[in-house]
Amino acid sequence: MVDRVVPAETQSEFTDRFPRWSFVSLSVLSVLFTVLPLVEVRLPNAVEVLFALLGLYAFFRFARGVRWSAPVRLMVAAVIVLNLSWGFMLIDHPGLARSGPSLEDFLDKFMFLFIACVLVGSEKKVIGYLAIFGVSIALMPWLSGNGFSEIASGLDGARASFGINPIRTGLLFGGVCIGLLCFWQRIFLKPSFSVWRFVVWSILLCFCATMLLITQSRTAMVAIIPGLLTSVVLGAVLSTFSFRTKAISAAAGCVFLVIVVAGSVFTGLAEVVEQRFNKESVVVERIIEGDFESVPTTSWGLRVHFVVEAGRGILERPLTGWGYRAGEIVLNQDGLRQADGGVFSQVHNSYLEAALRYGVGGALIVLLLFAWATLETVRCWKQGLMSFDVFVFLMSATAYFMVANLFDGLLFQTEGVLMFNVLMGVAASFIFQRRWQASLDGVGDVNARS
Repeated sequence: MVDRVVPAETQSEFTDRFPRWSFVSLSVLSVLFTVLPLVEVRLPNAVEVLFALLGLYAFFRFARGVRWSAPVRLMVAAVIVLNLSWGFMLIDHPGLARSGPSLEDFLDKFMFLFIACVLVGSEKKVIGYLAIFGVSIALMPWLSGNGFSEIASGLDGARASFGINPIRTGLLFGGVCIGLLCFWQRIFLKPSFSVWRFVVWSILLCFCATMLLITQSRTAMVAIIPGLLTSVVLGAVLSTFSFRTKAISAAAGCVFLVIVVAGSVFTGLAEVVEQRFNKESVVVERIIEGDFESVPTTSWGLRVHFVVEAGRGILERPLTGWGYRAGEIVLNQDGLRQADGGVFSQVHNSYLEAALRYGVGGALIVLLLFAWATLETVRCWKQGLMSFDVFVFLMSATAYFMVANLFDGLLFQTEGVLMFNVLMGVAASFIFQRRWQASLDGVGDVNARS
């Protein structure tokens, strides 16, 4: 393998026909759509609706060569699946059916189409967009949380959330850690080594790792392992870096891990995290024994019970599902309620939740979106449309996010949908540009399925 050279920015783009007002408006809205969910003062609904309306108009009016691409076909399939699910719920369980098919419950996962139109496969735009997203996450303690006081409480053992659910807050900071590690060379080695950029990078990495720890998000801590392993394997196998560079990278990674571990031990965070994991040991024991009925209702234990109940619900309605917020229907049981007596709104697993709500078709659409993005991203890198570090980041972050969805219903939560659209938007921008370039080269039919 050789390092890929990104084409010049002056090459034709699939959004060339966009009027300037449309492109500028879409760009501003994409940034607001990305940042506003992370701040305390929010107008996400108004921005999201405007972004969706303008995005739909611009995409289907001006985007060339991608208006019937795979994700668009999957979006149409989602509309059909949701309407069928709602229709059959009206017939079978009219008392549980909503007044409409709740299309927004699934279509919000296709906002990445419009983000892709803004980024258009330009690495400068992609890096700038990811930087804005990353900085917004790093500033969350002050944008949506209680600032230094909440950080101090977190270091003392309290669970920090910064105005958002601590699980998803931890996932956001874990994603920034992956980004900083994947883009290390671009950040402080190019065009030459910079001491001050290295210092800033190191501080940011340690800060985000600390924020991940004080959220005590075991979901993020577990999911980040396959994410980091993906980046290490890809870097070791596919990169053309010299052995010396790879050795320095490995050594730097080890030093970082030592610093994080030592810091967590010194501050007492390691003991807090260890205690949270130890609480779930009995759950693991019961699962190994096959005694699911006596699994305690701890955090992990509840997830085991949720999987069992979700499986029963899916088997009862495998083709059409139970519709919007189906988790509330199957989890409305005395032994599975929240501490305040409320009913959990979802089963804490995006794939099971999609199948529970909309049948196997709903789960299949989600999995096909991930498969499409992954396979087409590999093709884009092989054809030289993205640099190696961008490729590694997309693969690592996707692995991280997909594993995290096994433990939380991220695709049905605001911050999870945001993470999904950011990742897919970056990937789709390169994929759409590849398809458009292929059509210019006269081989559009070959890649018509992308």
